[in-house]
Amino acid sequence: MDESGLIAAARQGDQAAFAELYRLHHVYVRAICRNILRDDSVDDLCQDTFLVAFTRLESFAGKSRFRTWMTRIAINQCLMALRKRRHYVPVPLDEEAIDQYVFVVEDAVLEGAPARMDLEKMMGVLTDSTREILIMAYLDGNTEQEIAEKLGLGADIVRKRIYWAKRRMRSTFTAVAAS
Repeated sequence: MDESGLIAAARQGDQAAFAELYRLHHVYVRAICRNILRDDSVDDLCQDTFLVAFTRLESFAGKSRFRTWMTRIAINQCLMALRKRRHYVPVPLDEEAIDQYVFVVEDAVLEGAPARMDLEKMMGVLTDSTREILIMAYLDGNTEQEIAEKLGLGADIVRKRIYWAKRRMRSTFTAVAAS
């Protein structure tokens, strides 16, 4: 059954169809959560993402790819988790204290999240074939040798394309961050 058929069946309550959607997308969703959170709560957030998706499957309009919809849910779940982790220090609110303090909340993990969340935008600077190689390597977890075999390329070519793709994305990110 194709993905649209699985979605339709899952909307009708077919748990096996949703399980298949999970099987197809859980590695990708886990990679998104890992890239944003960078800690041990990745598995919990991945499960939360699929729970939200399952409970809101009726809201999936089909105007975008299912993976894109899941990406947005995963990012939102991660951002909510990061917000919950913030610790606020109470400050007395008399006039003298207000004049002395500037309220700035810095969260290094949360500050780095937008760059990691713009993965699709960053990958937009790459050619289709290079983007496919990166997805196979980092989101699907294939080795360079496996990618080479699947695409009919040499492992050294795959290694070079990954290197140059990461370099191009890094320079693009640096240029965007500097502006």
